[in-house]
Amino acid sequence: MTKKIIFAVAVILMNMKLVSAQTLSIGPMVGVNVSTIVSDPTTEYLPGLALGGFANYSIDSHWGISAKLLYSQLGDKSKTVDNHTRLHYIQLPVTGVYYFGDEGNKFRPKLFAGLYAGTLLQANNSNGDVIKQADGQNAYNNFDFGGLAGVGFNYRLKSRTWLNVDAGLNRGFVDITKTPNTNYNNLAFNLNVGVSFPISEK
Repeated sequence: MTKKIIFAVAVILMNMKLVSAQTLSIGPMVGVNVSTIVSDPTTEYLPGLALGGFANYSIDSHWGISAKLLYSQLGDKSKTVDNHTRLHYIQLPVTGVYYFGDEGNKFRPKLFAGLYAGTLLQANNSNGDVIKQADGQNAYNNFDFGGLAGVGFNYRLKSRTWLNVDAGLNRGFVDITKTPNTNYNNLAFNLNVGVSFPISEK
């Protein structure tokens, strides 16, 4: 009986420790994208802006979940003519995160991977005109979906306030155009920087 009580108390203490480690933080984020459209041989990379916010949820000292909500500029630049395609998206990336080092460390390297969904606001050429098909309909699909992975680090600025730096690669899984018999996908390298502030600790 004594052993059962000791075991039960140990389980409760372990669960209490896990719950107390669960924290939520949010903050603003800004970054840059260097993007192109895969399967189009006439294009090269185009720089763009990313701006929005993020939330981090720490499950324990090493594992967490991160979500971002970003206005993100993607697209590509033509190799053959003086023109580019600018795609304006609202993106929602959700990733699992693994943090290296110990919880008390000031510098925590990390790896992350997950999925993203995006909705297209508008597609413009270098003149600012909306890109249309011959029938007058928009040339690009409204939805994008893909995967992402990357590396980064968190640096503690003060208690529970962290500088977050992420460098990653996004790769679309779906055709972003309405052109028949094609399969054009977004591809972007990105670097994002944000500051997270605590919201709750259980």
